[in-house]
Amino acid sequence: MNFSKSAFLAGAASVAVSFSSAFAGPLVNQLGFAPDAEKIVVYPGSDANGLEVRDLNGKTVLKLKAPMVYDWEFSGEEVQTFDISAVKKPGTYRLFRGKEYVGTPIVVGKNVYNDLVKASLKWFYYQRASMSLEPQYAGKWARAAGHKDNRVIVYGTDKVTGGKGNGQVIKSDRGWYDAGDYGKYIVNSGITVFTLLQAYENFPKYLDSLTWNIPREFAKYPEILEEVRYNLDWMLTMQDKDGGVYHKVTTLKFGGSVLPENDRDARYAILKNVTATLDFAAVMAQASVVYKNVDKAYSDKILKAAEEAYAWAKMHPQQFYKQPADVQTGNYMHDGEDGKDEFRWAAAELFRATKKPYYQDDLKNNLFTPDGAWWGNVNMLAAFRVALDSADFDKDLVAAAKKTVLNEANNLRAVGDTSAYRLPAFPWSWNWGSNSAMANNGMVLVHAYLLTKDKSYLDGAQQCLDYLLGKNPQDMTYVTGFGYRSPRNPHHRPSESDMVDDPVPGMLVGGPHLGKQDINLDGKENWKCPNYAAADKPALAYIDNRCSYATNEVAINWNAPLAYLAAALEAIYNK
Repeated sequence: MNFSKSAFLAGAASVAVSFSSAFAGPLVNQLGFAPDAEKIVVYPGSDANGLEVRDLNGKTVLKLKAPMVYDWEFSGEEVQTFDISAVKKPGTYRLFRGKEYVGTPIVVGKNVYNDLVKASLKWFYYQRASMSLEPQYAGKWARAAGHKDNRVIVYGTDKVTGGKGNGQVIKSDRGWYDAGDYGKYIVNSGITVFTLLQAYENFPKYLDSLTWNIPREFAKYPEILEEVRYNLDWMLTMQDKDGGVYHKVTTLKFGGSVLPENDRDARYAILKNVTATLDFAAVMAQASVVYKNVDKAYSDKILKAAEEAYAWAKMHPQQFYKQPADVQTGNYMHDGEDGKDEFRWAAAELFRATKKPYYQDDLKNNLFTPDGAWWGNVNMLAAFRVALDSADFDKDLVAAAKKTVLNEANNLRAVGDTSAYRLPAFPWSWNWGSNSAMANNGMVLVHAYLLTKDKSYLDGAQQCLDYLLGKNPQDMTYVTGFGYRSPRNPHHRPSESDMVDDPVPGMLVGGPHLGKQDINLDGKENWKCPNYAAADKPALAYIDNRCSYATNEVAINWNAPLAYLAAALEAIYNK
């Protein structure tokens, strides 16, 4: 789901869990740290006592004096920040303040994020459309197949949406459900697939070493490429014969809180447009490079599709998506869209894949801007590609790309260095899906580290992950099934309707912000989620309730940067 989606009317309300910002103990990454990682503990309030770190035998391994008190504008708190990075010996530690044991144990060791990486990647399997999830792979979250999508109506060709006849249909099976709903969206699939493939390109040895129990169709593929192909295959079905790509496959309105097999309304392939087509072109070109060594025939097929899509986009540069009046599912189009960032990204990926000067010439005429990265602005994805694949590109383009990445990383690092929580987050990071903004900020910082080997960038990336895993005013991880306290009631239809108390593990929920679209602020929505209405600071405006689609939904483009960030820190620190 994205900020343009409206609410839906679901069944009985779930139990709400609201975490208090008045927590008096230390806030810290609840999964732990690699030995050489920066390790920050945030303590709300002010206290003259210092902090002691003791091992499980009671031996004090580090003593710190009380630091200065700082205000954090995003929560309105006074906090003290302790740096315990000197603790490097693997083990489990406890914090003491004024001779009193406080907080939860802290783990230092190798592979502390391995299970998180695997779960955040396996979640994409749980999001698969058109297939049953068998118990040997899905465990207690097994379910029947839903949305076979073998007769998807092309919007506007049937009587319901104003066309004539019985409707033109396509087969558009496979793919991932986008978020808490059952739509499949090209724009959001684009940045998601890029992020997962980028993780594989940046850290192939680490990701090759992991398995997470998914069914195998292509045994010679690494598991991450098996999973990504399931969505790429769906994306291919969305390309029309002329090269253009449909925006999404959804019903006309959001369905209720039911399992996939019980969501039976007609599904539509809705409106070819330039941004969807360019996002398609970019990821198919990227994927053609990644899959070339494991499946050349598939690589050739998807590269051809990418070039045909780009050609269509060049012929239809102003054909932007406009949500039809009778369609209420996710828009995935933002105000002010001009397509330049999508052209930039697609040209960069296609030049790397083909070495045809035509694409690089287009890129030279459409230089990088200091923006990104999220589904609505993919400029930074182009900058990542050119900066890291510098041998392929013109030296002036490479210099511009590196400047774009490093400027953004430096701005983030400057904010983090002066933040009470040490969090590299801009004011505009606190929007719908704020947790994904933190993960994407971490991804920018990782790329800056890969370009420079400057550990300060890696420290900033660590702080982004720490925030998601417990170093936040809610004193919880924002990932289901991980940490001492985690979301129990995500806005996610399968989790709401499967009669299993535990949510599927490894899901990153959207996170706090002041939009509050789900509490009926304007009186236009039927759904109300008022429990956090009084929150007046962005880091506090969150509730663990399935009603909160604004703060507690999940989405593929939020999980992907979480997986990237956790995998990056594992791969870099553990080599």
